[in-house]
Amino acid sequence: MDWCWGLFHQKVPKIRVYGLSGEESLDVLQVAIVETWMTPYQRYLADRMLLAEPAKAKAVKRNAGSYTLIDGKLFRQGYTHPVLTCVSGDLCTCILAELHDGICGSHVGQRSLSLKVVRAGYYWPTMKEDCMRYAQRCEQCQKHAD
Repeated sequence: MDWCWGLFHQKVPKIRVYGLSGEESLDVLQVAIVETWMTPYQRYLADRMLLAEPAKAKAVKRNAGSYTLIDGKLFRQGYTHPVLTCVSGDLCTCILAELHDGICGSHVGQRSLSLKVVRAGYYWPTMKEDCMRYAQRCEQCQKHAD
């Protein structure tokens, strides 16, 4: 029982709040708002806000039926696949790295990689192009290719 003593009786960090005097103020600054491809769809589905450009606003309104917003997260629905989680940015690269180089290290090609991403439950609009670029830039795939 001695080995688990440290697990249950660890010190808990304390948070102290100090009062501000009348002239002092606490300023909170927002670092940056990142606009992704998902932002227009999230705004449209949450608040019915469209973009200022008529062509892009029409495209968002037309394609918004394929998406749903649950707890602030965007999901894509389809006929032949389950509900997919929409992702963007660095998360796409992490998903590609895990599925291509991952635990099994299968190093599949671009078409198989994009199908693996869909089966894993993720979606982003440039998925096929990103899978092609990732598979072409994989050093091990280039060394051991036919």
